[in-house]
Amino acid sequence: MEITVQDDIHIIKIAGSILQSDSEELDRNLSEHNFDPSPKIIIDLTEVSHICSTALGIIVSYKKKFKSAEGDIIIVVNDEDLLQLFEITMLDKVFKVVPNIEDAFDEFKLNR
Repeated sequence: MEITVQDDIHIIKIAGSILQSDSEELDRNLSEHNFDPSPKIIIDLTEVSHICSTALGIIVSYKKKFKSAEGDIIIVVNDEDLLQLFEITMLDKVFKVVPNIEDAFDEFKLNR
């Protein structure tokens, strides 16, 4: 997991599989990282092959937390199976899901 900042937007890039044991690291990174004043997060899942329900739950809880701080989380997914998972679980209604980083940046620019 790698966290970078471009402008005022934090990009969290994750690769491989996100298993339950990895969920703790995700939670820790999200809780310990300073996203002030208004958290704008892009979670890049373009190199993820699997994500467990625990990790999805953590991301949803941070979406709610950041939304109350006038921030947001945008998810980048281009894998058909992961995209289908977001659709089946209706998380595509909770998150803005885009196919690439550029579209995620554009979404934040539109919402300024």
